[in-house]
Amino acid sequence: MPETRQLIPDGCNAGTVLRIGVGINVALAIAVLGGRAADVTSSQVSRQYAAAFLDLAAVVEPTTLLTLLGWCLLRRAGGQVAEPLQRALAWLLPAATAYGINRLAVGSSVSPLTRADLIATLLGLLGGMAAQHYLELRARAFSPAIDEAKFQALQSRIRPHFFFNSLNAVLAVIREDPLRAERMLESVAELFRAVMGDVKRLVPLEQELDLCRRYVEIEQTRLGDRLQVQWNIGAVHPRARVPQLLLQPIIENAVRYGAERLAGECDIQVRVRQQGFKLEIFVSNPIAREPVQREGNQIGLNNIRGRLALVYDLEASLETKVRRERFELTLTIPVETKTAA
Repeated sequence: MPETRQLIPDGCNAGTVLRIGVGINVALAIAVLGGRAADVTSSQVSRQYAAAFLDLAAVVEPTTLLTLLGWCLLRRAGGQVAEPLQRALAWLLPAATAYGINRLAVGSSVSPLTRADLIATLLGLLGGMAAQHYLELRARAFSPAIDEAKFQALQSRIRPHFFFNSLNAVLAVIREDPLRAERMLESVAELFRAVMGDVKRLVPLEQELDLCRRYVEIEQTRLGDRLQVQWNIGAVHPRARVPQLLLQPIIENAVRYGAERLAGECDIQVRVRQQGFKLEIFVSNPIAREPVQREGNQIGLNNIRGRLALVYDLEASLETKVRRERFELTLTIPVETKTAA
């Protein structure tokens, strides 16, 4: 039996909010401008346009906001609701909201049904249908098959360099300290298992951090005491989840363009904390002065940005800057607590 798709727009998603908000306001401006086109020769056109826009916005803006909130709640409480019912709910919610807001604007909840009530309800229904249909078509454009192909392409960029670094780290000590090399191989096996897995899958944050610690242990064996990592893990939701192999490439970049290129000690700082419904990951490392530094970092960072766009749309951000000869990266993603699919 095919899996039921989620057809109710995600009103909690920043990308959805931005697209709907911009689209509604552009349509509102065009509608008002079209309605006032006959008055373009009047000296009062600007004032009339502003007044007409504000009159409509008094109904449209709260309708849009309440609709997005309602969609958000319905999507999270809907479960496996039949697709036709999802569409009906998504369409009827803005219509009912527009009717209620318009009645409040009139100032009477018991007066007879007016032409303005019918127009507001109809426009709410049409707007809901248009928005839901657009977002459904957009979701189909980014269908699982296309997503999978993109993820595989991104993942293929991770594997070769990752394998090469890990194997070199083991080979560097296998003759001098076989027991240490054995422990490293166990850590490498865990790292390989993650790399060969589904990088879309959400895993517990602690599992991802453990993977990073294993990687750091391997590199510390290879680079010695020059590599120091300070872990500052704050209070985070106990069931917080992140995309698998999201943080490790960031740590790897910090090692590759820090410890490997510096003669002295490389102190890498990792800070993870939760702020409201957002998870913030901060990584800072000293940088070498070779020109390749910035170019090399961007290859890995573009890969991470691609993954974030596919998983979180516009809800995630990745910012970088150089300050006091250190490369600083701040990654912000929503706090996900649901079990990975």
